[in-house]
Amino acid sequence: MTVMRGFSLVELMVALTIGLIIMAAVSMLFVSSKKSYTTQDSLARLQENARFAMQFLVKDLRLAGYYGCIDEISAETVYNTLNDDDTFPFNAQIPVEGVENIGGTVASPTGTWYPSADTTMPALAIPGTDAIAIRMADASSDIYLTTEMPSTSAVLRPNTISGLSEGDIIMVSDCASADIMQITQLNTTDPHIVHNSGDNDPLPGNSSQQLSKAYSPSTSPDGTRIMKFTTRTYFIRTGASGNPALFRRDLNGTPVELVDGIEKFQILYGKDTDSDGVPNVYLKAGATGTHTLTSANDWSSVTSVRIGILARTVSDKETDVDSGVYDVDGDCPTGATLTDACYEFTAPGDRHKRRVFQAAVHLRNL
Repeated sequence: MTVMRGFSLVELMVALTIGLIIMAAVSMLFVSSKKSYTTQDSLARLQENARFAMQFLVKDLRLAGYYGCIDEISAETVYNTLNDDDTFPFNAQIPVEGVENIGGTVASPTGTWYPSADTTMPALAIPGTDAIAIRMADASSDIYLTTEMPSTSAVLRPNTISGLSEGDIIMVSDCASADIMQITQLNTTDPHIVHNSGDNDPLPGNSSQQLSKAYSPSTSPDGTRIMKFTTRTYFIRTGASGNPALFRRDLNGTPVELVDGIEKFQILYGKDTDSDGVPNVYLKAGATGTHTLTSANDWSSVTSVRIGILARTVSDKETDVDSGVYDVDGDCPTGATLTDACYEFTAPGDRHKRRVFQAAVHLRNL
């Protein structure tokens, strides 16, 4: 006769306990793996955002002061026929200028651009961060003058007007000089560029139709080029996600969000004090003391820029609280303490992760 036997209550309780222990271990392993994945994914995105931000900044800084193949930027080589030619968006005599630690509030930021002394700050810029303005012509332009101008006020006849629009600010440049003007009319039937004087919609218009000279096609390798001119301003502002982000503004246009999660932006300018083309000291915009960086003469000795950005994770769901201090631009000397002013940022005790990224850029056109 077969005897039917089951599990005793004790055996059942032991089996359930062992099962619960195994399930708890598996659950902990799953939670730990998910946390690790989330953290690594957030850090990968942080690094990607920082790389993109650096790419934008480094590329444009390398083009700062690129006005064609002219060797020197001065009032004798770069002419400007625009109305208000010395205002911030159109001041081609200053290829690079900066603001050190924008002040005020987000609604009303304050500060001074050096060396121009302009006090107009980017709208809604986050206080406590730097801003930089880079002036340049479009190095990728393949528009060349094909017909000699019969007079200094004549239209420009290039090989093409593709990519140009009425109202664009352009530069015509050969290896001796350059002129900046606004296109007031484009003729597509007989392709040429008109640059009449007077007010214009959009602003600024041209104060004169007369250029510095009558340009002719150049036999140099670069030719006589026609390029769009811009002043490109980089700064930090709250982005669409609610996080701080890197923004860019061309001339006086609408600011465009480039990269999310860029919390701090600090810049040092390398000044050559012995005229050998190599920076001897890195200074903040508007620096005073032994080495100054305030006047146009000071800035004519700037040969490089050192960028520091503080990137943070977009999500604040990390488990570790960040209350660290950060030297964003890398100017803290050996032996500096965490309370020194060279540490520009103290995390507010939130759950974002942060990393500092730095790069030095030689200003090859200055």
